[in-house]
Amino acid sequence: MTQAAPPTLAPTAIRTATGIGVMLAVAALLLRSAVSQGPIAQALMIAAGLAALALGYAMWQGRDDSLIWTQDGLTDAAGHLIAARGDIIGVDRSPMALKPSNGFTLRMKTAQPRGWQPGLYWRMGRRIGVGGLTPPSVSKALADRIALDIAGVI
Repeated sequence: MTQAAPPTLAPTAIRTATGIGVMLAVAALLLRSAVSQGPIAQALMIAAGLAALALGYAMWQGRDDSLIWTQDGLTDAAGHLIAARGDIIGVDRSPMALKPSNGFTLRMKTAQPRGWQPGLYWRMGRRIGVGGLTPPSVSKALADRIALDIAGVI
């Protein structure tokens, strides 16, 4: 019996362009609206607009990144380990879970260092959220593959 290659989870071009476009539109609206505000509100709106621009830029930089399930665990395209295979307790795809859009959450045995790639994953404490700008069908397939692997079925 041959083993199927694990799905590679990557943001789609349309979703990435939409996410970047929304961040640029929010930044433009905040910066434009800041002109007619008082000094404190103006400073806050400019700061929020610049944060939206920074988030759009981070999405732009991560547009070619992807996540791959390997023997070591969940890694990104550069080979950096996101979640070690032996440290994963479970996979949560339920609608009420704290997870990214179209994604899933990995529960870990130990706390992980913080990490974030907008639209692809976030890592905080003992949870890793995977998804966002990724296609839901591939996210589901990867979540199922991880769940089967950690259960020892595959």
